[in-house]
Amino acid sequence: MPSKRNVKLYEEINEILQKKPNVLITTYNGLTVAQLTELRKKIREKNGTLKVVKNTLFKIALKNSEKHEFEEKKDKIEKTIVGPIAVAFAGEELPAIAKIIVEESKKEEKIQLKGGYFEGKFLDQVEVKNIAGLPTKEELLAIIARGLNTPAQKIAIGINEVIAKLARGIKAVAEKSNK
Repeated sequence: MPSKRNVKLYEEINEILQKKPNVLITTYNGLTVAQLTELRKKIREKNGTLKVVKNTLFKIALKNSEKHEFEEKKDKIEKTIVGPIAVAFAGEELPAIAKIIVEESKKEEKIQLKGGYFEGKFLDQVEVKNIAGLPTKEELLAIIARGLNTPAQKIAIGINEVIAKLARGIKAVAEKSNK
């Protein structure tokens, strides 16, 4: 029979998984409290949550979740969820959070991205790193805005050029008629 503490922890993990179904599994062993707190802060700024979880409870929560494939990738998941892990829970901000973890892993060897889930599909380490390379939602919106702005800008430049040419033509005709 599971302890009350484990039941509470399981319910907490399950509740977070329902709200933020995209997850990144990472190592954290050997980080100082200050380093882990700083990492949590950076992830929180991107609307994510970083939790140190018990492997067994996390596996059970994934297995019981309707939003996550488990049985199809059980072997890969079992190999990924080994040793002390921290899980970053995210909504649609997964690429931004993956970017944070990848950048931090370059600074600190103790942080290593192991895998994750995106839209209910299990991703290995390479696939998650590919997602980290994607632009964030804010970057995509900026790219779209630039793309929408460019044609209008070119039209404005073209109209200004036509008006400028007309003005130069009128000026040339005026100078010719004065001579």
